[in-house]
Amino acid sequence: MQLHANAKLTLVQRREVRRLRLEEKTSIRKLALLFHVSPKTIQYWMRREVALDKSSAPLHHFTVVTPEYRAAVIAYRGEHQSHGAVRIANALRSQYPQANRGNVLRILQAERLTQKPSRPKRERHPIPVGRHRIQMDVQTLPAVKGEKKREYKITLIHLATRVKFSEIHSNRTSETLVAVFQRALVELPLFT
Repeated sequence: MQLHANAKLTLVQRREVRRLRLEEKTSIRKLALLFHVSPKTIQYWMRREVALDKSSAPLHHFTVVTPEYRAAVIAYRGEHQSHGAVRIANALRSQYPQANRGNVLRILQAERLTQKPSRPKRERHPIPVGRHRIQMDVQTLPAVKGEKKREYKITLIHLATRVKFSEIHSNRTSETLVAVFQRALVELPLFT
C-alpha cells in the first residue's frame, strides 16, 4: 500500500513510534522531537493498530446507470433541449431514484449533448444612413448645486452631415421632445 502524499511518517517510523512508546515508555513529547512531528501526530499513530494508511476512496461509489435510465435521459433531452442536468434529474427522479445531476451530466457528456443547440446565424444589417436620417439623444444632466430638479439635454444629429442641434429643458415629456424636433427640422440641413 502506498503512503499518502503528505504523510508525516514512513511505515518504519510508525512502527518504531509504537515500539518506543509501548516497550521503552518514551514520552510523546520526546517522540515528537525525535521524529520531527507534532505530538498530535504521535498520539494519532498510537491510537491506530495498523501502520498502514486508510483508503482515501469515496465511501459512496458511483451509481450504476442502467440502459433504461440512460435511454430515458437521452429521450428527455431530445424532447427538452434547453433543459440542463438538474432539471432532467428532477423530472426523472420519480421513475428512477438514482437520478441526480452528476450521473445525468455524465450521460449527456458521453452522448455529446451538453452543447447548446446551434442557431442559424442572423444576417447583420447595418443601420442605413440615408440622406435625411436623424438620431435623437436625451441626456440627464446633474442638478445644479442647491437645486433639486434635474435638467435634460435633448440633442438631434443629422447622420449624413453630422450637424448637431441641442436644447436644454426642465422635463423630457413627449410634447417637449416633439417641439424640439420641430425646431431642429428648421435648423438641420435636411433638404440641401
